[in-house]
Amino acid sequence: MHPSSETHSTPTLGARIKAIRATWRWSQEELAHALKVDQASISYWERDKIKPSGSGLLALASLFRTSAQAMEEGTGFQIPEPPRGPRGPRTQRLDPRGVSLPWGGKEAVMVIDIHDGSLIDSALSEGMMSLVQAFQTHRRAWLILE
Repeated sequence: MHPSSETHSTPTLGARIKAIRATWRWSQEELAHALKVDQASISYWERDKIKPSGSGLLALASLFRTSAQAMEEGTGFQIPEPPRGPRGPRTQRLDPRGVSLPWGGKEAVMVIDIHDGSLIDSALSEGMMSLVQAFQTHRRAWLILE
């Protein structure tokens, strides 16, 4: 029997949040990213130090595909299947953890390859071609304006 088909009687809201996150094999950071809150909030919620706001509780219920009442009171609480897509476990994440951008250069456009960290000062037309090539090869491209 899969965990999502079992009804769980976890004693607190924090325990229910943590049970789902742990079953999904998500870090607190990944859950925070999915909910657009900071990681400390997830930690406080899981330890029952604070309760999510009304909108936070609704966001949790929506992400977990359950009712706010099931989350808050535990009534009919079940651990759902993890979602598919970019918010999945860190082993499926393609986003870099961080990118360090260099300070200005001579040219109006700088192209930075986040895979190898190379930097190319280029004219605007060459920068646009880099964006087109990234799109054609299904690579993620960031446009940062100063």
